[in-house]
Amino acid sequence: EQAASLKTLYMMSRYWLLATIVFMAAVLTACQSGPPQISIDGAKAELSPAIVGEAMVTMNIRNRGGSDVLTGVKTDIPGAKVLFHVMQGERMVSAETVRVPAKSDLKFEMGGSHIMIEDMPRTMKDGSPFKLVLVFQKSGEKMVPLSLQKAAAMPMDMEHHM
Repeated sequence: EQAASLKTLYMMSRYWLLATIVFMAAVLTACQSGPPQISIDGAKAELSPAIVGEAMVTMNIRNRGGSDVLTGVKTDIPGAKVLFHVMQGERMVSAETVRVPAKSDLKFEMGGSHIMIEDMPRTMKDGSPFKLVLVFQKSGEKMVPLSLQKAAAMPMDMEHHM
């Protein structure tokens, strides 16, 4: 009878352990899959020192919620193309989308992943205002007002590999 009680106790403890693990996994999944909480700060647009009609946009995208995906970027600059450039190992490559992990910061910065604006009209110069719109899969569109700035000197080791 004591052996049967011990076996029952053992089976119940295994059941409760499994139930606890399943519950904790559900809680962690819920935390990760909650809605994203996107904010943007430190946005800056610098004219290319070498190529007329190009600018690089840097910023910090903060996500305090669940994951999201940056699916597009657009601007109100007539005729301009806007592209994501991301680091893939040591190389800079164009990307269609950029993952925004849960509870993290995504940095677009010089020497790393950033946004490029190409084919801007010659009327766009230092001080010209424009709007950039980031398009997120879950968070929708986020408008970022910017003004073009003269480029800071680019370090000699900062080559653009495409």
